Amino acid sequence: MTPNSASFVKRSTSRRHVASLAFALFTPLAFAQSAAPARDESVVTLPTFTVSTDKDVGYRAANSVSATRIDTPIKDLPFTVSAFTEQFINDLGALDLQDVLRYAPGVTSGDKSFVAGNNRFSIRGFDGDVPPQRNGFAGNRNTDSANVARVEVMKGPSSLLYGQIVPGGTVNYITKRPKKKAFYSLKTSIGDQGDYRVVADVNQPVTDRIGVRVVGSWNQDPQWAVTGDTHTWLFAPSLAVQITKKLSLVLDYEKLSRRETPPVGMQPNVQIAGFSGAPSASTFVKVSDRSYQQGLFDAGSINLGFLGAPPIADDFNYQGDHDYKKADYENFNAELNLQIGDHWVARGNYSWNARQVAYKLTGLAQWDVTPTAAYRTATTSYFDYLREYLANPTAVLNDPTKTASVLLNRRKRIQTSADGFNTYQVDLSGKYEFAGIKLSPLFGFYRQYSRTGGGLTLSSSSSYGNYSATDGALPFTAWNYFDQSTWDRSPDFDEYSLPSVSSGGFTRGREDAYYGVLTAKAFDDRLVLIGGARYDRYRAGGAAGYTYDVNKTTPQFGAGWHLTHDSLLFANYSRSFLVDGTSLTIENPNYNPSLPLNTSTNPQSIRTPAAPTRGLGYEFGYKTDFFNGRLSGTATWFHLERADRIVTVRQPVVGLNASGVLSTTEVTFSKQGTVDQSEGVELEFTLSPTDNWQIYATYTTMDIRTTKITLPTPRLATDAKVSGDYAAYLQGFNDAARLLLGATPEGSAERLASLWTRYNFAAGSLKGLWIAGGGSYTSPKAQRTANPALFLPEYYLFDAAVGYSWKRDKQPWDVTLNIKNLTDENYYPANQARGKPRQFVLSVGTTF
Repeated sequence: MTPNSASFVKRSTSRRHVASLAFALFTPLAFAQSAAPARDESVVTLPTFTVSTDKDVGYRAANSVSATRIDTPIKDLPFTVSAFTEQFINDLGALDLQDVLRYAPGVTSGDKSFVAGNNRFSIRGFDGDVPPQRNGFAGNRNTDSANVARVEVMKGPSSLLYGQIVPGGTVNYITKRPKKKAFYSLKTSIGDQGDYRVVADVNQPVTDRIGVRVVGSWNQDPQWAVTGDTHTWLFAPSLAVQITKKLSLVLDYEKLSRRETPPVGMQPNVQIAGFSGAPSASTFVKVSDRSYQQGLFDAGSINLGFLGAPPIADDFNYQGDHDYKKADYENFNAELNLQIGDHWVARGNYSWNARQVAYKLTGLAQWDVTPTAAYRTATTSYFDYLREYLANPTAVLNDPTKTASVLLNRRKRIQTSADGFNTYQVDLSGKYEFAGIKLSPLFGFYRQYSRTGGGLTLSSSSSYGNYSATDGALPFTAWNYFDQSTWDRSPDFDEYSLPSVSSGGFTRGREDAYYGVLTAKAFDDRLVLIGGARYDRYRAGGAAGYTYDVNKTTPQFGAGWHLTHDSLLFANYSRSFLVDGTSLTIENPNYNPSLPLNTSTNPQSIRTPAAPTRGLGYEFGYKTDFFNGRLSGTATWFHLERADRIVTVRQPVVGLNASGVLSTTEVTFSKQGTVDQSEGVELEFTLSPTDNWQIYATYTTMDIRTTKITLPTPRLATDAKVSGDYAAYLQGFNDAARLLLGATPEGSAERLASLWTRYNFAAGSLKGLWIAGGGSYTSPKAQRTANPALFLPEYYLFDAAVGYSWKRDKQPWDVTLNIKNLTDENYYPANQARGKPRQFVLSVGTTF
């Protein structure tokens, strides 16, 4: 079952592959529950590393593995975990993780699909380009729900188990594995706008010791934009072998291929000319406005001219007819499980994950707006235009006395990338009981080799003025916002004739970690204590070797007290880290302004290693699991911080230029020292008033803002760049500082809510019928760091479903109608992303 590897993996020697496989097969591991051997009742029941689902009831997930790595009842965890069952995923008609997690408390989309994929989330206000976990290891940036059995969200800075993550938490999706009972499931779906989907799931025990499961799907996405066609294929076999009574092996492989020909491009933003850089006298004629803009630019590159999407059709697509995005994701995992005596179980894993993406695209996804000359006078300015635009975009854009041009530059571009991860992990878990105390230690070792960023970028010029349909160095003719006859998607270009922007350059990484966790229960299990720490060392570099080396120790502690058997009062504290960049450009402490500038002997800036961003968090909460699970919920107050996010600033540096002439140079520096804070309340509960009625509801409110930031020193009043109005300059600088200091981090929304309910008709003529529905709410979301004053509008999304199950000649059948985005809401889940319109999907399935 060795999968075909990506190009960078192919370069590895066969000897390394043999060593990797040997490690996977012969390292001790804990046996997955689906093939667990029978236990002697006189022996302590040992933990498993695979989540048990036999106690799940509808939408209520009883256990989780994401918080402690071993199967644990959620009601006994002094941490906040949201878990979504397979029934919940199926009822939603979910296709990917985004469909599921918009119902999760504190989680909102950070979708910036472009090259990366759509599995990007903001959790409790913190966004980061960190893929989700797949069975606890590096996961995919795109997923297909056909092979997803459970989705769990671990909240808070839990680097103890997951290494590099953002402080808000991490997503862990659990794939389907062989089960004991044979079944053959087939489901087909058809929707409006050309949507079509087939899912097959075959589970077959070969013997009483061997089980095989194969999941496959083929999907054509709805074709709702002017142009755009997307197909996805999934192939996911898995094998479970009970080698001996105490030793088992699980192998699984997954290949997901996604073809977009052409893609549906990101929603273009508006950029008003003149706001994205230092002001010029020709653009900002008024001295006070020029000085004010300089202050905005100096303090933090504030770009007030960066705005949301212009008034344009919802189905607009700027991609050319010949553009494409080809993405392939592969995973292979070998898991060996071993019971050692009566008190210990062990698990060893080898995980291989690879991604290859090639993206051919046309356009910049930005409408460049140029005001008329009337706004470049001593009495008016671009700031006046900005105020008028914000008040009424349609009127201003369509007024030729105010707007000179609105153009979408048609740049030619191809970009490829490839990532690969080889991960090895060993876990040893025990369980002891004595003197009324239960102890469950867990020890682990983790090693990951990574190769990221490999690929190339080829691109034509993005500047206006010269255009060509045949010259690869020049862009296509820009589209005119006011003349749709210029919106020609038909021209093609030879992508490999484009000038090179960048190429090659894998970043190699190695991460080693050692961790230990101890769970203790006392006083008839009323007191629960969990604590541990992780030592992590990460090294990175290119072909020349590792040039970046950092290590972190991240603790995590939790305590809970069962007020009753079915309620838990809890608190926890944890830390996290993330290498978000390996180097900084800082001021050269040895720079001599009295000597001519020389990039080798007298540079104004030097490179230095960056510190990882650091996260810390603590929370207090209360969990319930009343009435035999009919009412399960969590209420949590949390406080999170992220420190040392990398920011860039531009500062004037005075000295002699290379010719020995006194001059002022604008230098871009990167700094750390920021602190972003998120503090709020989460409510989540599942309720079953009757056996055939389920309700799931959440509410989150957060205060998310930057509380500390390092700003450059304002220019002196004698600096020529101030343009003679120092008061206006200081006002711009201080306004920018206020925007940055109180800014909501990009992609964060401060209020979220969701509700989903299902009712089954259990008797009478309607028996077999069920109905479901609900929705989610997202408050205004910070759109982009460049303009902290800009927010995406709030939106409500409503979905509904109705299904019917019956048997014909003892053969079970079911049919479901899902209505997604019931009110056809026009919404933007993230910067430059766009939501899908209303969709009707009819599904029919059967199981043999």
